Amino acid sequence: MSACITAIEADHKDPNIRHLYVNESCVATLSVSEIERLEIVLNQPWTDELERAVEEDQSNEQTRLIALRLLSRRSWSKKELTDRLIKRGSHPSSAEMITDQLEIDGWLDDLAYAGACIREWIRVEPASRRWIMHKLSGKGISEKTATHAIDETLHDQSEQKAATELATIRLAKISALNEPTRQRRVMAALQRRGFSSDVASEAIRLAT
Repeated sequence: MSACITAIEADHKDPNIRHLYVNESCVATLSVSEIERLEIVLNQPWTDELERAVEEDQSNEQTRLIALRLLSRRSWSKKELTDRLIKRGSHPSSAEMITDQLEIDGWLDDLAYAGACIREWIRVEPASRRWIMHKLSGKGISEKTATHAIDETLHDQSEQKAATELATIRLAKISALNEPTRQRRVMAALQRRGFSSDVASEAIRLAT
């Protein structure tokens, strides 16, 4: 007797779920949309090809559910989420397909995510564009998207203005120290935030 789909039964608790039976044995639990997408019908032959398609679809659905749970906790860049899904056991092709679809559906938006990151990073202290670019690259944001986000978030603010604001903040925090020590520490802080030596030196001069 060749294998075929003998029943497609609705779940008792969830009307959007169907249990798929082959020769009276339940072989898969799929959503109605998955059944429709795979064009599964009653008495259809249960071939190796169909079995692989069902397994792949279930794997993709599991990956999608994991991705949505992760997104419910915090925002992610597309690459960050793809890497996390792979780390959680998803096949790379499945992880990439799911994040592609989530991006299309509006769940993932690297430009908006990059802008939110920038605003958080400079909320207390300014930073150079180079420093921000490096941080965004570490989150998997492309150079083009990072540049767009920086331009959109920082507008026309110059590196010198940002550096001077940071120098002013840092100098105020260590006002009790002697001048050489203050300048040395503030110079180090400016360089850690990605400002060049020339810009940092001018910032200290303007802030003093």
